[in-house]
Amino acid sequence: MTALHQLLPRGRGLLLLDVLLAGWAALWVVVGILVAINVAGLRDLSATVRVTGDALEKTGATLRSLGEAPFVPDDVGETAAEIEQAGGSAVSSGRSSREHIETLSWLLGIAVAVIPSIPVLGFYVPLRLALRRESEALRGAARRGGEDPAFEEFLARRALQTLSYHSLSQVSDQPWRDLAEGRHGALARAELERLDAAR
Repeated sequence: MTALHQLLPRGRGLLLLDVLLAGWAALWVVVGILVAINVAGLRDLSATVRVTGDALEKTGATLRSLGEAPFVPDDVGETAAEIEQAGGSAVSSGRSSREHIETLSWLLGIAVAVIPSIPVLGFYVPLRLALRRESEALRGAARRGGEDPAFEEFLARRALQTLSYHSLSQVSDQPWRDLAEGRHGALARAELERLDAAR
């Protein structure tokens, strides 16, 4: 876990990362809702297909009744039956497509909202919570045993393991020598500052 903690920024950078990732997740939830709404809007198309199918069925029925009139060609009855059948098929397709569109709008909306947020929810949030718990536990230990030289050495060793070389070089020119020679104060303070930044 310590190696993963080193990947996270400190202080304001960590807060900025929190805000950016929360914004990222919120953005995709909004996009998912918009996708669901827009796909659901295709239900109007299925309603149009049903209305057109109804009109075709009525047209076919009207033509069939005309087929019995004198001076009307015999094949009008066959054409009327085909028109009625096409209308019935359109009505049936319109009903079925409406159900499919509703299901698709939900599935797409959820997929668009959730999939880009999985890295934030599944990786970063647990890592961030673990870092916070660790920070609070060590802070509590510092309050209980802050003056203990062994605890100060512990914090100094931890600083060498957790802080980047750049951060260590701002504390001491040779942090390893400070540790070896028993000068733990600056390194221990640097580790406590890192813990403060993680809260």
